[in-house]
Amino acid sequence: MDNQTDYENPHSRRFWSFVGYIALGILGILLGAAVLYGLCYFFLTSEAADEPQEEVVNNEEQVPQPGSVQSETQVTLADIVEQVMPAVVGVQRHMEVTRFGEQLFEEMESGSGVVISPDGYIVTNQHVIENAEKITVVVPDKGYYEVEVIGADALTDLALLKIEEEEMIHIPLGDSDQVRVGAPVAAIGNPLGYFQQTVTSGIVSAVGRQVRISNSNYAHTYLQIDALVNPGNSGGPLINMAGEVIGINTAKVSLAGVEGIGLSVPSNTVKRVIDDLMDYGRVNRPHMGVIIDDWLDYSGNEPQRGVQIIEIVQGSPAEKAGLAAGDIIVQIDGEDIPYLAILFDRLLDYYPGDTIRITYYREGSSDYTTLVLEERPDQITMEPAEELPEEESEVEESPEIEGETETEQSETE
Repeated sequence: MDNQTDYENPHSRRFWSFVGYIALGILGILLGAAVLYGLCYFFLTSEAADEPQEEVVNNEEQVPQPGSVQSETQVTLADIVEQVMPAVVGVQRHMEVTRFGEQLFEEMESGSGVVISPDGYIVTNQHVIENAEKITVVVPDKGYYEVEVIGADALTDLALLKIEEEEMIHIPLGDSDQVRVGAPVAAIGNPLGYFQQTVTSGIVSAVGRQVRISNSNYAHTYLQIDALVNPGNSGGPLINMAGEVIGINTAKVSLAGVEGIGLSVPSNTVKRVIDDLMDYGRVNRPHMGVIIDDWLDYSGNEPQRGVQIIEIVQGSPAEKAGLAAGDIIVQIDGEDIPYLAILFDRLLDYYPGDTIRITYYREGSSDYTTLVLEERPDQITMEPAEELPEEESEVEESPEIEGETETEQSETE
């Protein structure tokens, strides 16, 4: 038995040694495969991860954000013009004449206008329809219409007309307070009455440009543009790249050697005026009861800019509020009033009966008061505007524009 046992043990040891070698070999192969797989996975996935990240960055750079210059330039001026052109109309002023014993209406002058609502409301300049005995408008692809004059306002040179039509293509009024200098714009109108729906383009050259209009003793701010504005363009829209009306083209400065100075009534002024014309048939202006003028002080003392009260009208809201001649108004309800046109614009935000807070300087010290605005009495007469030299007042397609911020004519408000 012992010999048999001794004979079997060597074989048993060899067998298990052989199995062990095989197991170690298989384990080595598995470990090598695992290491190789890990290395391949590491390098391949890191390269794959890098490529999508670069694509994401590139995609983010290529997708323009809302309001960016890149997103705005995707819409071309041609796209905007094509969209709004059908809402720009011709406005014709007729006078009654007698020829060979027959009463006829003869076209005397023409301008432009813009449809602002689907039910046929049209905005134009007041001077385009002034003294007209008959007014017609020419709507593209629709023909001639007689119009109803809803109202007109000489102080802002705006008028509101109405034709009997429905579902008209129209252009919304934008927010002119958001207009930036350098913004691209297009002016559309009918220059000379013959070149219908002419488009000129340019940029906004300035905002808040003060302009005084003769025989009104009023000043308002205008948008200054370098887009060409010719006779017949008056009343046409100034369009931004969103396809909105941001102004009504009113005038151009036509001095010898001067080019590219057009003036447009801001759309926010237009909104207030047409709202009043619809509700009251006139602009329901509040007044303070003062004669005022621009104030400038280069000495460094405060205030350096403002509106000085030259005279207080007896019994006026200003007198009741304790204001006096010589006071310099610098703010209304916390907003700066650096010159006349800003004050007149600011008052258009209010109605008779509203209370405003006025900050002013008196003898070098600042103070404030509250003033209750009243409706402007018809019996308050304006002194005629002081005429400036001809070379300073020569402006086409508008009442005579007399200049800008620092003139020496006093105003009544």
